[in-house]
Amino acid sequence: MHDSVKTFEELEALLFLVRHPDQDFSAEAVTATLGATVGSIDEALEELARVGELVNMTRAGTVRVYRYAPRDESIRRRVAELEAAYNERRMTVVQMLSANALERVRRAAMRRLADAFRIERGKK
Repeated sequence: MHDSVKTFEELEALLFLVRHPDQDFSAEAVTATLGATVGSIDEALEELARVGELVNMTRAGTVRVYRYAPRDESIRRRVAELEAAYNERRMTVVQMLSANALERVRRAAMRRLADAFRIERGKK
């Protein structure tokens, strides 16, 4: 799941949709319920939909709406386990999200540093 849910906003948005499995929600509706900012929840929902294994995005007129739609039963079980862990050990889950975010930043920095020292062949 750590590749599918990368931020706290993604986690909160996903768990909100999990609790309402048969309903479509706009980013604004999710934001109002969670008390977050529209931009952060909108980005979170877009990313969850882009990953494609947890959330579907459709259009209701001009508004994008989102619905919990796990790709298969194993993903549904893993999300249920994540929800249980978050309900029972919230700080542990948040710490794991933070550690994963730091690791992504470190990897990106190492790639950029390596790219800075890469010598392109054929250039003089």
